[in-house]
Amino acid sequence: MANVRWNIRRPSVTICLAALFCLLVLPHHTDASTSSVFKALSIGASTQSVTSSTLSWEKFSEAETHLQFAVKTFEPEQHSRETAESEQLHPHSYVCRVEIEGIFTAGHTLTEDTSTICIVAAQLSEVERHHAFEVLINMGGGGKLKWQPWNRYHAGIFGGAVSVGTGKFGDYYIARIRPGHGEHHHHHGGHDSYVVGSFDPNVKLTGRINAPLPGSSTSTEHEQGDILVEIEPVKYELRSIKLNKLRTTIKKNTTVLGSTILSNTDDKTSLAETVITYDFMKEIYWGKHEGVVQGLFTKVYDSRSQQATNVTWGIKSTARHVETKSVNTMLEPGTAINVTLFGNYTEMEAPYTATIKAYYDDNSDPVSRRINTIMVSRDMEDVKMEYSPVYWIENGTLVPTTTTTTTTTTTTTTTTTTTTTTSTTEATTSLRPVPINSTPVEGGTLIDEDGMSNEIGHAPSTSRDLDVSRSNEKLEGSLDNMSSSRSRSRGQSSGTSSLREATTVSIWLVTAFVLLVRLN
Repeated sequence: MANVRWNIRRPSVTICLAALFCLLVLPHHTDASTSSVFKALSIGASTQSVTSSTLSWEKFSEAETHLQFAVKTFEPEQHSRETAESEQLHPHSYVCRVEIEGIFTAGHTLTEDTSTICIVAAQLSEVERHHAFEVLINMGGGGKLKWQPWNRYHAGIFGGAVSVGTGKFGDYYIARIRPGHGEHHHHHGGHDSYVVGSFDPNVKLTGRINAPLPGSSTSTEHEQGDILVEIEPVKYELRSIKLNKLRTTIKKNTTVLGSTILSNTDDKTSLAETVITYDFMKEIYWGKHEGVVQGLFTKVYDSRSQQATNVTWGIKSTARHVETKSVNTMLEPGTAINVTLFGNYTEMEAPYTATIKAYYDDNSDPVSRRINTIMVSRDMEDVKMEYSPVYWIENGTLVPTTTTTTTTTTTTTTTTTTTTTTSTTEATTSLRPVPINSTPVEGGTLIDEDGMSNEIGHAPSTSRDLDVSRSNEKLEGSLDNMSSSRSRSRGQSSGTSSLREATTVSIWLVTAFVLLVRLN
């Protein structure tokens, strides 16, 4: 039974996996092909279709927020009286499209009761009303659109004209007409006076616009109107950058950039100097944002740097930096010092808000807007030098300096007063070396002309060892002083006893002499 069940379930699992694959892959591919917007690119006498970086076709979802960046059929001047009246009396009309018999046709939206529909008419065909359609979206408001006037005397298509289709040869382009102001539609005014249709550049030599007239049941040809053109920016400026410090991630890697040895082999004190050269990869990526053209020249004004930097928007900027640090110090003869250069290779990832300003090749006013995205940078920071203690070149021992401390001890007795001066020498570690002519020979002792010994051992490894050494030396000096005092006291006592004994002997001798004289 187990084998039977296995054989039955295996095909069903395969079928389920295949169905899941179709659901995940095939619709995604279809949406990707229909969401892109193509526009005309004029190269000499020929025209090619390229993908727009700021526009997209999206299925209408009946949500009001979906139309926030939808392209309007008419854009009145801001803060004008016409704008206020139009918004109060009539809702906005937007550019839409519907696929009719495999051909995409442009139209405009119309609100009926509580629903929004798309009014379209294929070439020389009847007007159709669709509830399922796509709207043209200006992503993030980053694209600059213009309705370019056209008439039959203009042959060909404008550069930047927005296509209704998928970028294939023979696609139509989005166009609009404004019928005469008759009694039937005079009350509409404003944006409702425009009707959106399709421009076919391949008919009657110079092309024609196909759009239905108000109240008409079929589409008609028109010899003049406007064609929707996208004006791409030529460069950007990124200003007013504000990083989100709470969400910033920083990683630092301490790196040894280089090292060197400064030495003085001359017979006099001199300046030793050299340079340390290091290189690293500096990377900066300012992220992407919808409606901002990738690959465009961008000048970044960052308050953290003194000068503006040039980058390519949407592409990581990588450059190898070579920098040189100079190092110098005064060294006395026969000494040297080690120098090591350290740095923190820092990687930072931070969300930020900034103002991006777009400049256009038609010399029109630049357009600014706020964006939110993420920047990633890699740079060398906190570069600093570390120095070792000064040491002798000949044997590598640390170079100390000798300081003399004078201690005065006064001893008083009943007969004399003696003042003794004792000199105590303490060895301390310093960066100031002893002259080369006093360089010690390892294992031996050299005596200078003044009789001072220059024997130098290894410097104490810690300050605690140095303190213990000093304490021992002081203790030995105190013991020597005490021994000297005791020796002097003993000498004085011995002299007094000898004098007393001599006096006693002299008295006895005188007494004996007197007695002998009297007896005689």
